[in-house]
Amino acid sequence: MNALLQRLRPAPGALPAPRRDDGIAGLAQRLFWAWAGMAGVALFTGWWLQAQGWWAALAAGDPSGISVAIVLLSLVVTGWCGLRAWRLAAQAAPEGAWRAAHRTEHRRAPEIAAQLLSERSHGPHETAWWFAAACIKLGLLGTVVGFIVMAAQIGRMPSFDIDQVQNLLKQMTAGMAIALYTTLVGLIANLWLGMQLLLLDRLADRLAADILARAADGETA
Repeated sequence: MNALLQRLRPAPGALPAPRRDDGIAGLAQRLFWAWAGMAGVALFTGWWLQAQGWWAALAAGDPSGISVAIVLLSLVVTGWCGLRAWRLAAQAAPEGAWRAAHRTEHRRAPEIAAQLLSERSHGPHETAWWFAAACIKLGLLGTVVGFIVMAAQIGRMPSFDIDQVQNLLKQMTAGMAIALYTTLVGLIANLWLGMQLLLLDRLADRLAADILARAADGETA
């Protein structure tokens, strides 16, 4: 948060405040429609995977349910990203509520106005980033669970003759499937959510910089 405030608030004697970004509203609208397009592609891909029987194979191959939990979590966060993109597009308009609130706060307490703006524009993103990282952690948890299942199968062997080893290898595939499925799903979900959140962060940076620049223009007018 401190690094973000330093990026948004120029130090005394530094370069002038950033220029007004007259294209921020159009950029915000394009970002929302880009998210809508990506969500449509993701829905089509999910339907195609269902038609190919991959979702059933995922549920059967990972009896722990961790992979399904990762998929559901990524769907929830993806929906939130869409709502957030819509909200940022609304706030990028000249009559946005954040602009009016920042002007009021700047008049009352200029020393904390930038901090309050940063909390509005970037605060919710930190929670979303935590959930994106949780997808990786759940994938690693599934890997541990898979190896525990394999170790339990080995521990049940009374002896290591050829016939029992062949049966053991067949039983160990269940643990290996859990480890691989959860790791794969966790990595894909993290990459998918990280791309969306990165775009939201960049838009929030430009929006906050534009609000600060317009506030500086109002002071010098």
